[in-house]
Amino acid sequence: MKHQAHSAAGDPQPRDVVPTAPDPQEISSRLADLRKRINGLDEQIIRLINARAECAVEVGKLKRQANIPIYAPHREADVLNRVLAQNRGPLSNQALEAIYREIMSGSFSLELPQRIGYLGPPGTFSHLAANRQFGSSVDYQDLHTIDGVFEEVARGHVDYGLVPIENSLGGGIADTLDAFLTYHQRVKIYGEVQLAVHFSLLAYCQPQVVARIISRADAFAQCKNWIATQYPGAERVNVESTSAAVRLVRQDQEQNGQSSWAAIGSSLAGEIYDVPILFEKIEDRIGNVTRFLIVARSETEPSGHDKTSIMFTTDDRPGALVDVLNVFKRRDVNLTHIDKRPSRETNWDYTFFVDALGHCRDAKMAEVIGEARAHCQRLVVLGSYPVSTRVL
Repeated sequence: MKHQAHSAAGDPQPRDVVPTAPDPQEISSRLADLRKRINGLDEQIIRLINARAECAVEVGKLKRQANIPIYAPHREADVLNRVLAQNRGPLSNQALEAIYREIMSGSFSLELPQRIGYLGPPGTFSHLAANRQFGSSVDYQDLHTIDGVFEEVARGHVDYGLVPIENSLGGGIADTLDAFLTYHQRVKIYGEVQLAVHFSLLAYCQPQVVARIISRADAFAQCKNWIATQYPGAERVNVESTSAAVRLVRQDQEQNGQSSWAAIGSSLAGEIYDVPILFEKIEDRIGNVTRFLIVARSETEPSGHDKTSIMFTTDDRPGALVDVLNVFKRRDVNLTHIDKRPSRETNWDYTFFVDALGHCRDAKMAEVIGEARAHCQRLVVLGSYPVSTRVL
């Protein structure tokens, strides 16, 4: 005789369970209650944000009286760290940080309108990094070249400048290192920003129609395998910037009404020039990060987790570079980056650039810098600033 299967509790298990149909009236009632709650929370949020902004206005007045810079990286780092430490979800830390950066951006504009210079044209990854760091409530200035950013900061025409210093795939940015050789007496490093670099394919046409792809040479190099797989027959055209590539696609669409051109560029360039994204994150290697420096005429206060950038030229003798580096080793100071550039004064004579953990006002770091200087023809502290701990 066949026996009916039983559950662990001994009761027969139903063979077919028909789901209960949701009650439309109950769902409508619950939605109405949640929307009412959201509206109430929005009223509280708006009230609190504006109360915070009123405090920021008072802070701005006091800072102007004391001639203190409005933007303070050490204070920004403290605010963000405290906010994220209190986050219990469901919003991610990245989402919450983006919200707070916009709130602080609006506060800066109330305290004193800020002008930020960057390496253009609009829509470049430098522009994107500046936008994510400072938010949308500041005045951005396209200064066309890295030297132009340094020059306008030095002249006081912009409050801060943002320039690329190194890429996790391509290494150091020579033009930025060279600029410090010229401007180190007039400009200081004020902060650093890390940006995740993601390339998009942007076009007005359908993916199968793309016949020409436009971008910078390094963008093509970083998306080489993806292009070879998806568009092996497409014509490739090199231009001076990814932003210029997106602009050309826009112009071709406006002139011809039906474009088969596509550009490799940033999502921000797509927003600026109103070019749709066909595919996102088409780079061959994930984890591509560009590090940027914020430059200013003033110096930052210690935050407790800082980095000091130093530029030096060694004595012309065997082992001179080793002697300098050994100073940091003996004092257990970690060097996170080292690079070099021709000194511009003597052939085969180099200027070295290092980043060391610690603030130049810390007693230990001050002693290390003094000891290292004894082995150098010239040693310049380019700036101390909070370590960037998050990738934007």
